[in-house]
Amino acid sequence: MVKKLILNADDLGFSLGFNFAILRANTEGFLSHASLMANTEYFQHAIDEVIPKSSLKIGVHANLTCGTALFSENVLAEKGKLDKDFVQLLFKRKTKKVLASIEKELELQILRIKNAGIEISHIDGNEHVHIIPSINKIVRKLAKKHSIPRVREINENIFESWKYNGGTAKISTVIKLLLLRFLSLFNKNDKKVGFYSMLNTCEINGKNLFPFLKNSKSYDTVEVMLHPAYVDLDFAYYSKDINPRYIEFLTSSHRISELELCFDKNFEEYEIAK
Repeated sequence: MVKKLILNADDLGFSLGFNFAILRANTEGFLSHASLMANTEYFQHAIDEVIPKSSLKIGVHANLTCGTALFSENVLAEKGKLDKDFVQLLFKRKTKKVLASIEKELELQILRIKNAGIEISHIDGNEHVHIIPSINKIVRKLAKKHSIPRVREINENIFESWKYNGGTAKISTVIKLLLLRFLSLFNKNDKKVGFYSMLNTCEINGKNLFPFLKNSKSYDTVEVMLHPAYVDLDFAYYSKDINPRYIEFLTSSHRISELELCFDKNFEEYEIAK
């Protein structure tokens, strides 16, 4: 049985819908952590209106797939915008110039959060780009340099995860889990904190989650990755020139159901990391 939980909301700073949902999930629910995007439109709103009113532990949501590049000479950006997805970054030839751009971009994101007076508790990646081995090396180098204690690992036991989450998994998430677990073999992994669950990524539900937590034998501490948001606050994004994959993500009913999960009383059976 899992004993301790890290309930983490990704995408703080992405939109007003995320910011307000994450604040409520913490102040009224069980949400304990959030990963902050330093290069998105509502970063400053999160700094001014969310974090000071919460007890959230804040991490860096390393972002190379959307938003404005903080490094002005970033070779991954087009007209100052980052818009490559995980697969494009995975197969992008990692020249010295590309790797230098990634390192400078990610360090500027870390520094923007640190300079706002935030003590950083962890680092992970938007669309899990930090699992790509060449990027993972940079992330771990920067984590050590800036005394960030934890880097998210995609380390869930495939067979155990399938037992409790396979019934609602999509083919795309099965492929994603297998790919990320394969790439993780080439990374340094501390194996201290488990991860839940790629098979239901962005669609986490209590029906699968709580039996897993009760019966899992893989880790004492598990991070549950959530994406709670108020979809009705994000209509302004639908008319903007953003990648269609984000529109589908923002409008999904799972944003609300994942928010509602943050208030589930079943979490009272576990120690929530503070």
